[in-house]
Amino acid sequence: MNFLPMRSASPLLSACLVLAAATFMLPVGARRAGGEEPPVYAITNAKVVPVSAPTIERGTVVIRRGLIEAVGADVAIPGDARVIDATGLVVYPGLIDAFSATGFGEDQAPVPSRVRGTPPPAASREQPSQSPEERQGVMPYRQAADLLNPAGKEIESARGAGITTVLAVPRGGIFTGQCSLVDLNGGAAGSMILKTPVAFSIDLSSRREYGGDYPSSPMGVFALVKQTLLDAQRYSTVWSIYNAHPGARRPEYNRALESLQPLVGRRLPAIIPADSPTEIQRVLELASTFRLSLIVAGGAESGSIAPALRERNVPILLSVKYPEPEKNADPEAREELSALRKRVKAPECAALLAKAGIRFAFQSGGLANPKDFIRNVSRAVEAGLDREKAIRALTLDPAEIFGVADRVGSIEKNKTANLILTTGDLFNADTHVKYAFVDGRKFDITEPDPQRERDGEASGTPDPGSAGDRYKRQISGGEQPW
Repeated sequence: MNFLPMRSASPLLSACLVLAAATFMLPVGARRAGGEEPPVYAITNAKVVPVSAPTIERGTVVIRRGLIEAVGADVAIPGDARVIDATGLVVYPGLIDAFSATGFGEDQAPVPSRVRGTPPPAASREQPSQSPEERQGVMPYRQAADLLNPAGKEIESARGAGITTVLAVPRGGIFTGQCSLVDLNGGAAGSMILKTPVAFSIDLSSRREYGGDYPSSPMGVFALVKQTLLDAQRYSTVWSIYNAHPGARRPEYNRALESLQPLVGRRLPAIIPADSPTEIQRVLELASTFRLSLIVAGGAESGSIAPALRERNVPILLSVKYPEPEKNADPEAREELSALRKRVKAPECAALLAKAGIRFAFQSGGLANPKDFIRNVSRAVEAGLDREKAIRALTLDPAEIFGVADRVGSIEKNKTANLILTTGDLFNADTHVKYAFVDGRKFDITEPDPQRERDGEASGTPDPGSAGDRYKRQISGGEQPW
């Protein structure tokens, strides 16, 4: 058999083949649309707050392929880097909102409640395919990762406030679903997921969001939760018996109970909102009864029950949506002293938890304006919380609570490049975010309009000092309570 002689490939063709092979050997996440090489950044001359290490007064951070390649005071600038002269700026890890609806758009807004005995809303009547569990709000199989809307406008607003990662929590129902950690990187939904599932969300509030009359009270909701957990434990037992004994009768599969196995098996925690000492104690007892790993969300008055939380090593996702006066209320109306006391004392809770050694992370609590997130954390600092502890509670502490501290939460080599560059100290009133990096992608943040900021503050959160002064005058006897 005769073979045709092969011609030597041209040098240009050989070089192209080598380049193509090298490109396809890169990780999928490192290749960008159109084959463009991922950007390399060098942030120089910045004050760097790594959180996990001492502050660097004048340092450099190098970002490559979405990761932090180097950080320090004497870091060489790569020749292929895009240099950002950050003189006068401060670099922090990206902030983490530890309990949020950001990323869902309007579709996941809480469903309005209804009064017991009234007909269910049309949306409920038009869903005959719902199972009995779904009609009662038992949907632990829902994953936040599957419900994301990357085009939601609230994502951009959150980034503008320095929030680069959120714990996305499904809304609606009692067993509302499974939470996901999401990076707000502006990409497709699949590229946003940092970790999923992280925890199960259980809402013990008494509002009715589905058709039917049960449960329609706090006692009914609590009874349904306990019965569902008992059923999930029994479901685990009968399937274990079946799997261990060939020839045994096969149990019936149940989607909701199957999805709850990581919860009753302590492989994932439950996040349960609770604010008052009574609510928190009830949740602690529920977790103890069913041997659940527990994280408490909200925790408005958790400082007063700190010993029980410390004893059981239960972390708090502390809401900074502090109580406020009713909008459009009569300015001459007398506010109850107890309500005024809660409003004034709310920012003090973080300092109480820190003093008691309770692990906690801040969450926005559904604030309408994401920029109020940092403003209200600043109020906690003014109320006695150490500034360094406040920064940790926005960054590394939530990363540790959610098991991703090896990926995010501090500025360290090989961690995800989630960073923010601010014009000054994070808790100064005049500071704003100038740049945000999420998964190494750079976002320029539009400088806020000072007049609009003043208008928003005038119509939003009232001056906490004036309310505090009124409260002190009342309890000291200088004024009669309303």
